[in-house]
Amino acid sequence: MKTYYVLFPNHMNAIRLKEILTRRNYRVTIVPTPRELSASCGISLLICEEDIDDIKAIIEKKRVETLGIASIEKATCPMKD
Repeated sequence: MKTYYVLFPNHMNAIRLKEILTRRNYRVTIVPTPRELSASCGISLLICEEDIDDIKAIIEKKRVETLGIASIEKATCPMKD
């Protein structure tokens, strides 16, 4: 199973995007950035695959600085209830 992460150059942008997305009822979680994805900022947002296109549009509209959205294979989804 793939997990998807929004990567950031700094913590401030990660927190800002989380607040924007949470207000819009998107399911996001701040998590440590997997080292295989980036050595920049230590945190990223874990997002749902089905929300990727919406989140990309929000990032552009709100001009949140990111390093992009990346994915890695995981055995289980960390956001599963």
